[in-house]
Amino acid sequence: MIGTGDRGGSPMNASVRTKQANADSRVPAGTEKVHLHVQQLSLRQQMERNHFLLERLNASSARLIQSLENEDAFEAVAEIIGNLIGSEEVAIFDYCPADETFPLAWSWGVEPADMELFKSGAGMFGRAVSQGTSQFRERHPEQDLLPFEKHLTACVLLKSSHEVVGIIAIFGLLPQKNRLEWADYELLKFLETYATVAIQFQRLQKKRVAP
Repeated sequence: MIGTGDRGGSPMNASVRTKQANADSRVPAGTEKVHLHVQQLSLRQQMERNHFLLERLNASSARLIQSLENEDAFEAVAEIIGNLIGSEEVAIFDYCPADETFPLAWSWGVEPADMELFKSGAGMFGRAVSQGTSQFRERHPEQDLLPFEKHLTACVLLKSSHEVVGIIAIFGLLPQKNRLEWADYELLKFLETYATVAIQFQRLQKKRVAP
């Protein structure tokens, strides 16, 4: 038996409810403009941030290419870190896989004697090699750091064909900078490969001209 009752209400009432729902869901024109403006600002910030990074990468690449002629790859790496990352305390270590040690190759702004404890590969140095990724102090709990690592900001792997050949150790940052930022991490990824290329090129060049 087909019922004669109006289960959903009269057509007129349904129409009124639909119009009211549409009115309630409609975004005021002013609010929509604000939302669009926020979206535009976000997209603009993304573009400006990317442009800023590309400028830094271009400057770093140009300095490393210059180092091929000047034979000052270590100094070039230190300049890039000093000017673009914000640290004037840098040491570069080789990696010897046979005994898993890190002989000091070059340093700037730190005393070579203070680097002795890092040569054994303890702490972040060892983790960088075993995990195959650069290590950063701010990503490790304070209790996991060895006493001599407290002043260490980053261990940047130097890699050639996915093999670790050394580490760039970055110590204290400049006073006006209290932490690494997004663009710094991206630049350090660039140095993982291309600082390695510049250093290896310099060493091969010296072997070629050696008597």
